[in-house]
Amino acid sequence: MELKIINKKEYPLLSRMMVESEIVFEKATPPREEIKSNLAKNLGKDEKLIVVKGIYNIYGLRKAKNIAYVYENEESLKRIEVEIKEKGKKKAPAEAKEKAEEKPQEQAKKEESKQEAGQEENPKAKAEAKQEPKEQKEAAKEEKQQK
Repeated sequence: MELKIINKKEYPLLSRMMVESEIVFEKATPPREEIKSNLAKNLGKDEKLIVVKGIYNIYGLRKAKNIAYVYENEESLKRIEVEIKEKGKKKAPAEAKEKAEEKPQEQAKKEESKQEAGQEENPKAKAEAKQEPKEQKEAAKEEKQQK
């Protein structure tokens, strides 16, 4: 992989420098870590202070353009950059088992509470509740007819 720096632009208020570079590679597009290490060598900075924002492939060629930010210190990096959640990290098997055990217990509790609530209600009260809306509809119809 060959990395050629095209443009550098200083942003003193943000304590960083934007670096545009062109990457020529043989097989697949290089990963961000490899680009970061090459930029660190070329610029003489620490890899921790470099954030690769984008890798843009040029269709049909084995070239890509890259945009990266190089920060002056870790404090400014943490203040400006948002932490990225890494893909593919799975929870520990013990945690997954515990959650799997908790779900059936929670469902059983919910079902019990539903059954208790159903037993407390009277079938007569349910029938009366159904009749009330019918009576209200009939009363509304009578009012309309009177007007």
